[in-house]
Amino acid sequence: MSTAVLNERAAVSLETYVVDMAWSPDGNALAVAGGEGAVILVEGVAEKPRHRVLGEHGMGALAVAWKPGASVLASSGQDSTVVVWDAAAPGGEGAVRSRLRPGTAWTDHIAWSPNGNLLATATGKVLSLWDEKGERIHQFEPLPSTISALAWDRTGRDLAAAVQGGVFVHRIEPPRFSVRRYAWPAACLTAAYSPNGRVLATGTQDGTVHFWNLATGKDSQMRGYPSKVTLTEWSANSRYLATTAGNDVVVWDFGGKGPEGTQPLELQGHTERITALAFQPNGACLASAGRDWRISLWQPGKERVAVDAHLTSGEITALRWSPDGRVLAAGDAKGTVRIYEVKTGEGPKKR
Repeated sequence: MSTAVLNERAAVSLETYVVDMAWSPDGNALAVAGGEGAVILVEGVAEKPRHRVLGEHGMGALAVAWKPGASVLASSGQDSTVVVWDAAAPGGEGAVRSRLRPGTAWTDHIAWSPNGNLLATATGKVLSLWDEKGERIHQFEPLPSTISALAWDRTGRDLAAAVQGGVFVHRIEPPRFSVRRYAWPAACLTAAYSPNGRVLATGTQDGTVHFWNLATGKDSQMRGYPSKVTLTEWSANSRYLATTAGNDVVVWDFGGKGPEGTQPLELQGHTERITALAFQPNGACLASAGRDWRISLWQPGKERVAVDAHLTSGEITALRWSPDGRVLAAGDAKGTVRIYEVKTGEGPKKR
């Protein structure tokens, strides 16, 4: 059977803990948030990767997000600022398009709307929206607890925020804004819309995966996890929801009547807790990585074992597919970013 494999193309040493990563829309550059504060661009990914520091956040960077269809990216840091950068500029203050201060707390989560017109920031309990000029256009009333995750739906009309007690969905129809709550008594840690827009899923502190059918409002849950569920990732075709709360990847099949009353596909191959999951855009591959320094490649629905696996030199902290799904970037705690190209091969291969 023909399977996908990962060929390592390059390794770039950044000498800083990789907190977050984001690909440029054209897939030619990768933005990295460094634990010591640097916002770094890895460029020339298709040829020979090189890197440069675009700017800094005092005390540490927390998140990066690339604006759709533009050479613009946003970052947040422990200095309580959100900076919008021009990635085409040489760096430093000359690259700063706007500097935002959503509040005194850290802004842990940032997310551009699908059309790139709005930037959402989650600062403690407060969700804010900013326009392209860096002006705050709306600030919602504080939520019941600190926001754990943000997710836009595919239309850019709804913005989900996961908190203690459920997922709050904010309807974005300027100049009108409204909020509705999908309640669950535990702390919700993730927010993930299915690409087809039919389902909203969350992983929770109480070891369940909860999801809502957005057309009917029906909610369901999947139990049996050994601990809190910190990762929930949809396949591009919305059929599979990959989750984890330990060493195994648990995949729920949303085909047919859905996962209720069924057994999930359990993908086993990691020896320590999984720290990153990423489904291939417009493809069938799922990448996972963890504290065992291993990157595994899976094809749920085709193979029950990893079709490829690579042992790296550090704990993987972030996995990101390029927009075309041909390249996978893996960042680790030691500051190395590895670039893998997906190739078609024969049979499982492990290293």
